[in-house]
Amino acid sequence: MSRLKGFPGLIIKPEWVEKVTTGPYDAYTPEQRQVITSENPFSFLNVTRSFEDLPTEKQNDIEGLLNDCKEAMDHLYETNVYQTFDEPSLFIYRIDIPHNGKTHSQTGIVGLVPVEDTGSLRILKHEEVRPERSDLMSRHLVTVEASSSPISLTCKNDEQLNKTINNCTSNNPVLITEDSEMKQTIWRVAGETARELSELVNNKTLYITDGHHRMAAAEEALKKSKNRNKALESTLAVLFPDDEMLVLPFHRRVGDIENRSSQELLKSINSVCEIEKSEDFSPKQDGEVALYIDGQNYQMLLPKSNGNNLVDQLDVARLQEHILSPIFGVVNPGTHKLIDYVPGPLGVDVVKERCDKDSWVGFIMHPLNIKNLMDVAEAGELMPPKSSYLMPKPRSGVFVRDLNRENNIQ
Repeated sequence: MSRLKGFPGLIIKPEWVEKVTTGPYDAYTPEQRQVITSENPFSFLNVTRSFEDLPTEKQNDIEGLLNDCKEAMDHLYETNVYQTFDEPSLFIYRIDIPHNGKTHSQTGIVGLVPVEDTGSLRILKHEEVRPERSDLMSRHLVTVEASSSPISLTCKNDEQLNKTINNCTSNNPVLITEDSEMKQTIWRVAGETARELSELVNNKTLYITDGHHRMAAAEEALKKSKNRNKALESTLAVLFPDDEMLVLPFHRRVGDIENRSSQELLKSINSVCEIEKSEDFSPKQDGEVALYIDGQNYQMLLPKSNGNNLVDQLDVARLQEHILSPIFGVVNPGTHKLIDYVPGPLGVDVVKERCDKDSWVGFIMHPLNIKNLMDVAEAGELMPPKSSYLMPKPRSGVFVRDLNRENNIQ
């Protein structure tokens, strides 16, 4: 099976971009999603709704939730908000965003990748998944019979791949859209050029950078498919070259179950690592973490890990080993109720504001680099939850893969 193949895609029409497309589901609070979906029946958030968006009395009505999502997707089809392409195609997807006073640009390939890894396909993972989350996503995929948020992959770039992708952008795009946060440009690639692109990817190791739960959901949906639904054998993905990936940190906020004073906490932290007051609140290198407690800024240097694995040497693992687990009792950072993660793009000020509000302790992390992620995946290891925040994230509702339509065309 080809590593990356085309599909009869749906691309949002330019005049519907603002009305339909959204940021990632988890970029909004439940309150924000409630306002958006109640005011805009065309918002893709109506398709991606989850338990958090339901009133308490309907929290257990899974079937009702999923049927509402399907109705919202069908409503978009009926309103004819998408351009349709019957010939299986790959799509070149360029995203431009402002970052640190400049424009960050990355250009990838959108297509389908196999769900079942036969051993030769080499699609590597680096993050654990929560079964309850992937189960709901799997049921959503089967009920709605569509997907829109591609799994994000990366691979080692090379001159020929880069040249071929750039050549594809000399044609007229099928979509150009821009707002204050992002510019998106999409080119359609079919026929011999699509086959050439696919061949260039076939021998490469691919690494999941974002979307482990979506891949797990696709795997589960395929396993449960009674009649071996052909469309479920692949899943929607976007492949970006490694040298274009932008990796930001997930900052941590932790509550103290013992309600110790800031001085007591500082004493405990200082017993395992060096800390000092600092006006500079941005870690400059691996091992440095900025600490925010009781309105004060500190810099701390993490001790080396006692572990021997690659993942143990990462700052997020060292913080977990020396600070979060022994001092705050955060044994399982994926399920602990007194830990909160703040995506890097929201900024340090958001960490401070939230800590000032609830008296939690903030830890500002230095970002990993894409090589860290690839090395850990190559070693078959798994990173702690929320180890990195990959930017930019594709908008939901821009691409749609209609499974029913795809099966009928094949």
